[in-house]
Amino acid sequence: MKRKGKKPIAVSQVVYYCVLGFAAIVTIIPFVWMSSTSFDRVYTYELPYPPRFIPANPSMFNYEIAFMNMPLLRYMINTMVIVILSVILTVAISTITGFCLSKGRFKGKGIILLIILTNMMIPFETKLLPTFNFIHMFGLVNTYLGVVLPGVLTTAMYIFFIKKFCDDLPNDLFEAGIIDGAGKFRIYFRIFLPLMGPVVATIIILVVMGCWNDLLWPLCVLTRTEMKTIQIGLSMYSNQDVRHAGVATAMSVVSVLPLTALFIFLQKYIVQSIAATGIKQ
Repeated sequence: MKRKGKKPIAVSQVVYYCVLGFAAIVTIIPFVWMSSTSFDRVYTYELPYPPRFIPANPSMFNYEIAFMNMPLLRYMINTMVIVILSVILTVAISTITGFCLSKGRFKGKGIILLIILTNMMIPFETKLLPTFNFIHMFGLVNTYLGVVLPGVLTTAMYIFFIKKFCDDLPNDLFEAGIIDGAGKFRIYFRIFLPLMGPVVATIIILVVMGCWNDLLWPLCVLTRTEMKTIQIGLSMYSNQDVRHAGVATAMSVVSVLPLTALFIFLQKYIVQSIAATGIKQ
């Protein structure tokens, strides 16, 4: 007997949430196991088998050895500086360019957009050597700017995001700014940029994840130990002939914590950016 005022739960909803719950468990199990292992003091160089999710010998030993044998704090600072520079330059370039391609009125706009988007079709590996020669020619090897510039100058995907977002915003906003006597840059900065908040938050997450997890390009540009990033540090430890698996898991946990905190903080903006695509004139 159904209670009054309450709708029966559909079978499709039960299946939907069961599938989501199963996917969430499968996704989170490796991270839980890695975190648990990082606090487990193992007296062998291999991970315990079978895997255990509760540490048998809870200890901070792995973290102490990780910070003693490798300058993780310096690597983290280097990575954060690179991430911050990349976010600032990428957001500035992509928002201005996307706004101009969406609301601007000039000849050749479609051709410019096509040229920008063709950059997405070229794998970075094919551009690695000429890009490195370019960075080396300007003396940017072993500098933060040398790591940041190639990614900032190839922001075609983010430009397309901004353009599509601005296309869905009413043209009346732009025309109202013109009628009020505002310049194009002021219209961008005072009207459209505040409305781009959700999609900009999504771009920030994508840029941070890309820069934080990038290994190939920083490995080519950064040769000095004091300039290396956290991913290079993890790679160096993993390639050692003798390495402790528990210490490796502790280093991995340290490297992933900032990304986890950022995603938790900005996840609501990702949902907003997806919902905002439904705005129509």
